Amino acid sequence: MSDAFLVLGLAAGYHYGDMKPFAASLERSGFRGRCLLFVSPTTREAERLEPHGVETLLFKRPAEMEHVPYNAWRYFLYRDWLREHGREFGRVLLTDTRDVVFQRDPASVDWPGAFCAALEDPSASVGSCPHTSHWLRGHLGDAALAEVAPEPLSCSGTSVGDPDAVQDYLERMTARLLPFTPGPRMAGYDQGLHNHLLRRDPPPGLCFLGNGGPILTLGSKPGEPELSKAGEVLNDAGLPAALVHQYDRKPALFRRIRALYS
Repeated sequence: MSDAFLVLGLAAGYHYGDMKPFAASLERSGFRGRCLLFVSPTTREAERLEPHGVETLLFKRPAEMEHVPYNAWRYFLYRDWLREHGREFGRVLLTDTRDVVFQRDPASVDWPGAFCAALEDPSASVGSCPHTSHWLRGHLGDAALAEVAPEPLSCSGTSVGDPDAVQDYLERMTARLLPFTPGPRMAGYDQGLHNHLLRRDPPPGLCFLGNGGPILTLGSKPGEPELSKAGEVLNDAGLPAALVHQYDRKPALFRRIRALYS
């Protein structure tokens, strides 16, 4: 198995300005692995990502799958691409794109498990999150939600692991994402399924990373995050996070990052 690092994501319907913080911060981190983003026909100026070292691959959903949200369809894209190319890498980061910035080369992080899933703020559980509970109830039903409602909330937007464990996770996710019945506010239903899967049928070598680790997930965290004297975003351990996710949920931080990469 190679020791190469892969960053894999999707950018559907965004424009270059939305994606520049992600791409430019990854470039600035010194990352020398491979970054591949699937882009939709509605993604504008995707070619401007290439000078940052980001490859793009145009995709289209089959007509019979156009009802499936992009958030869910990405797992099928990742699964199929990694079936062919997964053995070329030693680690794979599955990541959101528009609301992620890098403060450290992700390939330099000592990721502790075969499959690392990110936890949100300790105050958040599956059941207490109105979005995740709605998505899980809507897709799998009340009984499935009750099974995992007390569990700490995991964010489906950033996960990292070795290619076998990531592929295992993707196979389990895609087997459960369909059939999908559209409903009000169900576009992020993969998040509910992600949380149920990790607790009831986890991939091998699963470990959870809290906000004191390399991934800082801000959505459920109260207030603005602390900054170092150098302006780096600090995790709950008081150290610069390698990845900062959901920075757009914090108005002051959002303005700071957009200005930095304007």
